[in-house]
Amino acid sequence: MELISYLISYNFVSVALIIGIIVLLIENRKDRPHGTEHIAVIVILLTIIVANTFFRELFMKKLYNEDFDYRGDPAMYFMYFRATIEHILFPMIAYVELLLITPNVKRYLLFIPEGILIVGEIVNLFGPKIIFSFDSHLNYEDRIFFLSPYFAGMIYMLLLLRYSIRFFKSKDRTKGATVIFIVFLTIFECYLEAAYIVVDLMDEIVALDVIIFYFYLISIYQREMETKLRTSELELEKSRRVLALSQIQPHFMYNSLTSIIYLCDKDSQKTKDALIDFSKYLRQNLDAMSRNCLVSIKEELEHTKIYLSLEKLRFDDDLDIEFDIKDEMFMLPVLTVQPMVENAVKHGINNSESGCGTVRISTDETETHHRITIKDNGAGFDTSAIEALDETHIGINNVRKRLEDECGGELIIKSVPDEGTECVILIPKEKDDENSGN
Repeated sequence: MELISYLISYNFVSVALIIGIIVLLIENRKDRPHGTEHIAVIVILLTIIVANTFFRELFMKKLYNEDFDYRGDPAMYFMYFRATIEHILFPMIAYVELLLITPNVKRYLLFIPEGILIVGEIVNLFGPKIIFSFDSHLNYEDRIFFLSPYFAGMIYMLLLLRYSIRFFKSKDRTKGATVIFIVFLTIFECYLEAAYIVVDLMDEIVALDVIIFYFYLISIYQREMETKLRTSELELEKSRRVLALSQIQPHFMYNSLTSIIYLCDKDSQKTKDALIDFSKYLRQNLDAMSRNCLVSIKEELEHTKIYLSLEKLRFDDDLDIEFDIKDEMFMLPVLTVQPMVENAVKHGINNSESGCGTVRISTDETETHHRITIKDNGAGFDTSAIEALDETHIGINNVRKRLEDECGGELIIKSVPDEGTECVILIPKEKDDENSGN
């Protein structure tokens, strides 16, 4: 307990920061944002440095005797080993930080300064003293290459600065500013220690660097996850939309082809016109699956007219069509009107007792909305069962969802069994104006 108490009392800030980083790593272990492994390595290196410093302080306070000759004493070897570890690990931490923001192809080249330093420190430890030495009273003395640890660390600091400025210029300003702050904080601390304005604050500064960088990584990770989630939601919605549009039943195409085949021997010109309309209908439906923008009501009505011309091949005089177009200066989601008209023909007119009837399509505007009305005098149905309608009722829920999502529109259906159905599509003017201006 006394050892732990001494460790905390002399290294409180460093220990607290390291514990904080470890708690963050544990807390985010499931998410594992990019760079977590690097931060974990840095924490291990920093812990070794703090422990290394602690043992030196403990030795100097409890065991050191300034009058004792330490030549050949185990304490001398301990001090050499401790200083070597410290010289190697501080640049190593900067190197690991650098790996977070540098291209993969340069990682091995970037290790060269650290590799040279390690070789030099090993030579200094076991051979001639070329970097540092201790006198008989364990006083630290510089040798000819005493700047090599600082030189290696400074190379990594400058590289960090270089890549962070590149990030800053490439509009990744948050990342660049974070790294620039860390670099200048470390360089400033090095200057203060070199000028003897402060002493032995490197542990705390590095720990603070790491925790700032980790908070940055977490924020970037969360932003990336939010972006991926939004992208996934958009892709999912697009897939649902394409699937819904592709679920328009093929019965109409079968019936149209049958009618065209029937016409072949009777009226070649009418057959040719019908085939042209049929190809236009198919092309419009296929285009709708890949279009993300709104279309004009003129384009939507043109597609609806093509559809109705093909239905007239089958119904002939049993199907009457009326248009009353008073407003044609607005946009709406693709394939909004045609599926509602198809429902009117298939479930309204075709299912009526007489098998004939009228479909009326009109557009007008109010102060707040553009309005499209599709009305038939066919069979009608119970509107309370709309949510439970099977897939043969083409596109009601799909049209309603797309109206809400793409332009803030609304679909209102009124129907009375054996009397007919009225579908009203409302497009907000403000929403439509915004989409028209884009």
